Amino acid sequence: MITKLLYDENELLELASSGNEQAFATLFHTYKKKLYGYLFRLTESNEITEDIIQEIFLKLWKDKSELVNIVKFDAYLFRMAKNQAINAFKNVARQTMLYAEYFDTQDIEVNSTDNMIQFDETQKLLKQIIENLPPQQKLIFKLSREQYLKHDEIAEMLNLSPSTVKNHIIQAINTIKHKLKYQAAMYIFYMFWIMLKK
Repeated sequence: MITKLLYDENELLELASSGNEQAFATLFHTYKKKLYGYLFRLTESNEITEDIIQEIFLKLWKDKSELVNIVKFDAYLFRMAKNQAINAFKNVARQTMLYAEYFDTQDIEVNSTDNMIQFDETQKLLKQIIENLPPQQKLIFKLSREQYLKHDEIAEMLNLSPSTVKNHIIQAINTIKHKLKYQAAMYIFYMFWIMLKK
């Protein structure tokens, strides 16, 4: 029956609203690529785009009884996508600022990052910032934060003074903090850009 109705969107919506999974899957496969292209142009992130598409269709399935009342399904979908993209940038901006605040208040002597907020996009950004630190600064920061070595241990290992090690860590934290704050501001800019985009 579904094959006969493949191009009749209203009937597909009616079937899906009554719980027909095949009809819903047909709607999903019909619009997934279009949504992906639209969202990727907005977010420039495969991960965020995939997450938003999943959230959209999970929400549609959860509220499937309302599908039959949607008049222009494509317009409805893209409006949902735009709103989800705005929310995604809002969330990642907030998480990025929380990361920056973490580095703002962090004790230089504390070498654990176990309590840091877990958020995929922000974690990816943090790793990128760390990888772009000057070589010795990056090495010292990683020995401190990833290998949990004390300043004295790092100093002995690299034949440096403890104060040099401490200065490298301070500089690394300042760089990370400033770049996170800058990126958070950019996420907010993107959020408003999407809001203004027709």
